[in-house]
Amino acid sequence: MSPDDAVLVRNFREAWSRMAAGSNDRADAVMSALLSSTGARAVGWWRRVGEELDQLSFQAVADMPEDVRVGFMAATDRVMMSRIELGCVRAAAERQPVVAREDAAQRGLAGSASWLARFGASQSLALPILRDGVAVGVLAVATVEQFDESSPIWQTMAEIVDGLSH
Repeated sequence: MSPDDAVLVRNFREAWSRMAAGSNDRADAVMSALLSSTGARAVGWWRRVGEELDQLSFQAVADMPEDVRVGFMAATDRVMMSRIELGCVRAAAERQPVVAREDAAQRGLAGSASWLARFGASQSLALPILRDGVAVGVLAVATVEQFDESSPIWQTMAEIVDGLSH
């Protein structure tokens, strides 16, 4: 783990702990750092509450159109777990990483595919945050470039999620 990733993991754990205590004052700051460090177009973070995902933070690049940013935030502020056409929901429901690409509609992720196009991104990754085998949250990133499990973006996301899973 790089020193920068170690700082991100530590900061995410602190923010997650503060949220458990009722304070959401660090979520946007750590998400902005993740956006910057990954070079992503957008990053999102949700906590599972019953049969819904509640958005904790969404950060996007400065050149993302305001209507797209606000539209995504509104559409994913509180999402029912039945909405498996969205990568964040599918990751929580299946308790495994979900990759959506521009052809995501063909893979049952039509909701993610439509947002990728509006974000100006070609791929997204949603990773579930698991505790005792139960998805308690999701962290997601949308990027222009394609990546896989061996890429630095995936590794950074996995390290953060692993840190939140304990």
